[in-house]
Amino acid sequence: MNSLKKIFRLLYQLILFLFYGIKILIKGLPYLFESIGWVFQSFGKIFKGARQRIRRLFRFSITFKITVVYAFIISILLLLSNASILLGFRFFLLEQVRKNVERNTQFILAYYTDENGQIAQENIVDLAKQEDLEIHIFDRENIIVYSTEEDHTHIQLLLQLDSPTVLDQNFGQYMVLTKSIPTSTKNHFIQVEKNMKTDNAYIQILGLVLLAVNGIGIVMILIIGSSISRRMLKPIETMTETVKNINIYDLNRRLDVRGSQDELKELAETFNEMFDGIQASYDRQNQFVSDASHELRTPVAVIQGYANLLDRWGKDDRAVLEESIYAIKGEAENMQSLMEKLLFLARSDKGLQKLDIEEFVLNDLLDEVTKETRLIDGNHDIQYTSKEKISILADRKNLKQALRVFIDNSVKFTPAGGAIHLETFLQKKHAVIVIGDTGAGIPKEDIPHIFDRFYRSDKSRMKASGGHGLGLSIAKLIIDRHKGRIEVESTVQLGTKIKIYLPVSKIKKT
Repeated sequence: MNSLKKIFRLLYQLILFLFYGIKILIKGLPYLFESIGWVFQSFGKIFKGARQRIRRLFRFSITFKITVVYAFIISILLLLSNASILLGFRFFLLEQVRKNVERNTQFILAYYTDENGQIAQENIVDLAKQEDLEIHIFDRENIIVYSTEEDHTHIQLLLQLDSPTVLDQNFGQYMVLTKSIPTSTKNHFIQVEKNMKTDNAYIQILGLVLLAVNGIGIVMILIIGSSISRRMLKPIETMTETVKNINIYDLNRRLDVRGSQDELKELAETFNEMFDGIQASYDRQNQFVSDASHELRTPVAVIQGYANLLDRWGKDDRAVLEESIYAIKGEAENMQSLMEKLLFLARSDKGLQKLDIEEFVLNDLLDEVTKETRLIDGNHDIQYTSKEKISILADRKNLKQALRVFIDNSVKFTPAGGAIHLETFLQKKHAVIVIGDTGAGIPKEDIPHIFDRFYRSDKSRMKASGGHGLGLSIAKLIIDRHKGRIEVESTVQLGTKIKIYLPVSKIKKT
């Protein structure tokens, strides 16, 4: 009874100890986690440099990776082939030993007894020495009657071995065959054992030879493969150096693709095409900035000149004041127009210019543009004809802006009294708008460039013609956004004909 009380008291104290321990642990957990975090943070700072150095150390080159991968693949293939060779060689040796044991067993059975009915020990001993066999004869009580071995302690009868079988025994691996020898007086068992030590040694030697040859082969593959891979990837190093030397101040360098007919040539050609596009874009950007600066410089200079004129004499001279105000307002409007065009092009280049697609009658739009042009210009014969009513899906406002550009150009470069003719008709799946005039025409060499930004032919660069050289660029951009196309036919001193093709099918809203 006292012992039970002691046990319960001990258990009670143990439970109290665990309770207080858990309580202290829960209270100290925040401090413990904070300490662990501080330790990890400290070790992170200490080993940060080492981690980066290790990462750089294991950042292998492509040559190394290719060589290692192919060496690994070849090693696997060699391993499989070596395993096949060793297995095949072992199977061959086992078959030879098995046949040898069976044949010798038959020989022993043939002259098992001599003329006196005794065991032919001399013949058996000679055969055992000649064939490196161990021969044991047992009676039906499993007692050794005869053995070629002097030490009988490890010898035991192995029954149910009517065919040669490989067994692992205390003294090594043996091929064992047991046969029953029925006689007139007794029933004996003969057990023939062949030690596999020599045969296993052959297999081990072959394995070592294959291992050595394969090891040398893998080393040679690593050395030769590394050299070949480095030579094959040498063009990539050259390409890398060339690309590094290409910068914004030297865009004329190109990758050398001579003498190469593989994928690297395609890569180099792709790089060259990309650099051609970058250089062309950079040149266009420079030209764009230069032309925009040139276009802005004139109105700014005019405004500055009239501001100086007002500052000096225009305060008291009303005529000078009115002339200056009129000129400044005109140049400000000119600058505003240029800014709007530049913003339109910039938004379009960035894909921010959206189309407000709606269905409308194209004929009504042409009628509207024709009437507005007649109100503004009374010096030309402006006519519009149409054979059929055409409904399309397009951005009406943008399309009208593009048409105004073409018509204004016709008005600008057609002498007074000339004719401007507008026409619409359907051609297969397109609505065709034709704007023709009897104006000055465009030189043949200038036609491919008339839609370039700030481009104007020599004749149209006269100040009297006005403009900034952006109208046609904007017009073509609008037509392109509508999945259309523009054809230009022009002859100097005879006139120009613009054909605009717009798809009649539904245009996807963008």
